[in-house]
Amino acid sequence: MSAEPNRQLVSLLEELDRLPGVRGSLVATVDGGYTASESNFDAATATDIAKTVRRMVVASATVGSPIEELLITFHTARMMIVPVREEATLTIMLERDSAQPSVRAVLKTRLAGLRSSIGSSSAESSMSAGSAPMPEPEDEVDRLMLGELGPVLREVQNVFTSYLIRGGKTAGEAGVMMREQIREWLLMVNPSPYTFPVLVDALVQLTSRDERETFKIDVQQAMRNSRLWPKKNVR
Repeated sequence: MSAEPNRQLVSLLEELDRLPGVRGSLVATVDGGYTASESNFDAATATDIAKTVRRMVVASATVGSPIEELLITFHTARMMIVPVREEATLTIMLERDSAQPSVRAVLKTRLAGLRSSIGSSSAESSMSAGSAPMPEPEDEVDRLMLGELGPVLREVQNVFTSYLIRGGKTAGEAGVMMREQIREWLLMVNPSPYTFPVLVDALVQLTSRDERETFKIDVQQAMRNSRLWPKKNVR
């Protein structure tokens, strides 16, 4: 994100935080919670809220119903969720329902401009790099496959596919099953080398009982080859 959209985003968050009845605001991204410098949320709280929101975004996309706006009620309090872009979701915590009109008034005047600015800056950045803009990945799984864990995920998928083909499945069926387990992983925890065993354990359960131990050994070898883990930490 360039400096101008970044300033606009900070300005929006600061304005929202000043509204009566607003407990705090942030933008939930795949990397955590982005807040204004004088936010009412500490870093740990912002991260926890962002993870919760991102999981809801992934879940809604999984069932083919992306969130346009969501208002969650906690007794007298509210959590308002408004997508800014596919990978960034504005989240506003309201201490009381009466704060909604003032929040919506701010969003009505500021949000469209911010979305436009972020979108144009992304396109300009791609063009200035000397290449055509790359299409954004379709969903969280695709973005994960393009990140740090992408190479080892592809290696594990190859291993998983080979085992399922021996068990009578097709490569296409294995691919669908792998993506389903990655989505479950995304919903349960924040994907990282530390939480990777959660995904592995789920995949193990989908292989035949007599091949599970050898499958785990082959997956562990793929993990070692990736060098994301110290050898002694691979189980």
